[in-house]
Amino acid sequence: MYNSSVYWRIWIILGILIFVTIVLFKGPPYNIFIIVSAASAAGISLLIEALLFKRIIWMRFPHLFHPWLCTVPYIGGKWEGTIQSDYIDQESGKRVEPIRTSMEIRHEFDRIKVTLETDKSFSSSYTSDIWIDEAGRKYLCYTYYNDADENRDTNPNHDGTAKLRISLDTDDEPILKGHYFTGRKTTGKMEFTRVNKKNSKI
Repeated sequence: MYNSSVYWRIWIILGILIFVTIVLFKGPPYNIFIIVSAASAAGISLLIEALLFKRIIWMRFPHLFHPWLCTVPYIGGKWEGTIQSDYIDQESGKRVEPIRTSMEIRHEFDRIKVTLETDKSFSSSYTSDIWIDEAGRKYLCYTYYNDADENRDTNPNHDGTAKLRISLDTDDEPILKGHYFTGRKTTGKMEFTRVNKKNSKI
């Protein structure tokens, strides 16, 4: 989800600059105590990376880091859309109607979590990532566990996998479209637009 070579180059350079600055500030004569102190201070950059950048700076201003550092746009927040399953209703003999669906995405700097809910069931991802194909197209891919709220005889709990392409509309807002398949041997289409950019707390 991010350019790791650029990212770690930034923190390595920052650590070196902190080390050199402290050594030059102390001035000669140089001794082992100064070197150790400078190295310890340089190590603070790793603490900044783990606590300040990922947990505060990026979470508040994720748009500042795309595309030069982050390879995909920020897609966190609440999404609304539909699921069109190929499932055939046993009573009517027809394909079921599209299902209105709400999706929450927790987009952190180096991980993504997805939850999805309809009026009949809910699901939560246990593996998820952004995949970029050879043509540069970006996809949100995740595997999930679905738990039905009712009618478990006809809608049993199951695992599934979804692959949603991340693209932009005419206003440069991200949209998600793609397909899914389940362990029940059903497939379908999914389409979502974002209604709230606030990162989900899931």
